[in-house]
Amino acid sequence: GFDKGNLEQLRATNECSRCDLTAIELPGVSLSEATLKWVKLTGANLADANLSDVNLYGAYLSHINLNGANLARADLRGVNLKWAKLISANLTGANLTEADLLLANLTNADLAEATLTRTNLMRANLTDAKLSGANLTRANLIRVNLIGANLTTADLSKANLSESDLMLTNFSMANLTGAGLWNANLTEANLSGADLTGSNLRDANLTAANLTGAKLSEKQLQHALLCKTTM
Repeated sequence: GFDKGNLEQLRATNECSRCDLTAIELPGVSLSEATLKWVKLTGANLADANLSDVNLYGAYLSHINLNGANLARADLRGVNLKWAKLISANLTGANLTEADLLLANLTNADLAEATLTRTNLMRANLTDAKLSGANLTRANLIRVNLIGANLTTADLSKANLSESDLMLTNFSMANLTGAGLWNANLTEANLSGADLTGSNLRDANLTAANLTGAKLSEKQLQHALLCKTTM
């Protein structure tokens, strides 16, 4: 379990880098602007906590409960968030560069303008998530669930979305240059005005998808499933 001395230090100074707070129960806690670099919060409960502007660089947060938490503008670079619960969490403007969110639950989370460069989101649940203006350059989104998510104007250049469920996803005006969309389900997806230059759409399902004004070649669509697709 966690070290009680570490908790006392955190409460007194708002700083606890490299501390062990494993499995701690702190729902609703206010730690805005705290310095928690390399902290161990594995299996902790921080649901509904205020962690805005917090520095969690390199922290261990696997299996953590952050449902409803405020992580706006948080520094989450290189953080281990495998199997994390982030339902309806506020991650607007957060920096998740090279973080690991394998199998994380981000249903209805707000990641608008967040930085997710080279972030691992493989098999994560992002149903109805808000990602408008987010930077997902070179992100790993293999087999991700983005049903109904909003990615308008997001940068997904060279991101890998292979075998992902992108049904009803809004990619309007998004940058998908060089993106991997092999075998992706894009049924009823909105790709209007999106830049798909050099993207791989082999075996992608574009049934009833909207490609109005999208930038791509006929060759890219040769091996895609087109049915009631709006061009």
